[in-house]
Amino acid sequence: MFKIKHLPQYFLAFLLLILLFLEGWTWYLGTTGVTFKRYLGKEVPSFVQEISLRRYKAAHSPHLFTMTVDVNDEQKLIDWLTGRCHMQRVSPDALPASLKKVDDEMVEVIQKSPVIYMTTDPKQRFCLLFRDKEKYYLYLEGDLEKR
Repeated sequence: MFKIKHLPQYFLAFLLLILLFLEGWTWYLGTTGVTFKRYLGKEVPSFVQEISLRRYKAAHSPHLFTMTVDVNDEQKLIDWLTGRCHMQRVSPDALPASLKKVDDEMVEVIQKSPVIYMTTDPKQRFCLLFRDKEKYYLYLEGDLEKR
C-alpha cells in the first residue's frame, strides 16, 4: 500500500495539491464581488444589474468597476456610493493629473460625463464615480498612500 521508496512522489503530489488550492483561493479573492466587498466594505447592492471589473497595472493598483443599473435606481446608486466613499460632486477641472498616466481614454470619458463624483479628502481611499451613455463607472485606487 504505502511504500517508503515512493515518499518523494507523495510529497510532490501533496505540494501540488497545496499549490492548486492556493491558486484557486487567489482566483476567488480576485473575483468582482469579493474585490468590491474588500474595497467598499459591503456587498454589491441588489439594484446593480450587472458589474464587471478591470484592473490596471499602475501605481496604487487602481480598479475600474463598470456597473449597469435600471434608470429608476440611478440616484440610489449615486447616493449609496457617495456615502460609502465620501465623494462630492466635482467639475472635470478638479481631476488629478495622475489619472492620465493610468488611462487616457478613461479621462476623455470622465470629461464628457454629466455626473462626476470624487473623493476630496486625501486621508480617504481615492474614488471616482462617472458615467457614459449606458453605464456607471467607479474608479478606485487600491492602496491608501498619498497620490
